[in-house]
Amino acid sequence: MSNEIIRYIAEQSGGLLIAVILIMRVEGKLDTLNNEISRLTDTMTRFLLTFSQSEQSQK
Repeated sequence: MSNEIIRYIAEQSGGLLIAVILIMRVEGKLDTLNNEISRLTDTMTRFLLTFSQSEQSQK
């Protein structure tokens, strides 16, 4: 009985460790994606502001 409990706990802790590692990897990728989206938004905003000012100066 005791060996079964120890084996069960070891199997569950192994699964938990794998889940935590996968969650951390996904979190890292989401952080990278968030940073890239922010950078893209900033770039697009700068472009639109420059384009808007260029259009106004031509009038």
